[in-house]
Amino acid sequence: MKSVTTTTATSLLFLALIQAAMCANNVTVDVATFFPQINGNLTKIVWAHAVNNKTLLENALKTADIMMLEADVTIANNTTPIMAHPPENTSDLTLEEFLDKVITKNVTKGIKLDFKSIEAFNASKPILDKVRNNITFPVFLNADILAGPVNANATPVNAVSFLTEAKAYSEYTLSVGWTTRYEAKDNATEARYTEKQIQEMIDILKKQNITQPITYPLRAGLAVNDIKVLKSLMEKSSEMKNATLTTWSTEGDTVD
Repeated sequence: MKSVTTTTATSLLFLALIQAAMCANNVTVDVATFFPQINGNLTKIVWAHAVNNKTLLENALKTADIMMLEADVTIANNTTPIMAHPPENTSDLTLEEFLDKVITKNVTKGIKLDFKSIEAFNASKPILDKVRNNITFPVFLNADILAGPVNANATPVNAVSFLTEAKAYSEYTLSVGWTTRYEAKDNATEARYTEKQIQEMIDILKKQNITQPITYPLRAGLAVNDIKVLKSLMEKSSEMKNATLTTWSTEGDTVD
């Protein structure tokens, strides 16, 4: 996703309830249960987007209506996972500091970690392992693992490598999507997710024997151009555990 100046966004999670297991006691708790104030309506979940520095993190943790914190993970000096969205490669907040702060100060919010490369994810695993038993809230592990609509500039995170490693964190939701481009040039705003693209996703998930909850992050301005494909995606995901859609948008996108 592109970084945006606003700190909150509403994510629409459709159809099935996403579940996240609690590492400390091995009790599975779905998001609707974790946020009882939404009364089962997952469209009421409010997100803080691009929480990639200390100030934004402090503000998000103190803001009562924010329920989920989304943050981008990249690596600095080829070794240290930091919170930043490429092309940015510096930050005053490391992944370890982010997690420690959330664990220490948070009892009511979940997190979504958006890994921008397989190198960033692999470098993050020792940190995730270190805090794993202290996680008592929903965690989404996100990566764009396949090429999506209109020849996006971003390179997908290696799908096989990410799924192979991420499925070891069976108590977390895997958020796996497609790279995208959305702009007037080349009529990219009229593009859509295709049957071929969703079938590729289904095939790779089945091949990797993914059994934990899955959510598909879809860019709203593109997803709306072909709702039938989204229905097809969910129908083809019926054998998977708690498959859902998460719609997202960014500044400059035109969304009804």
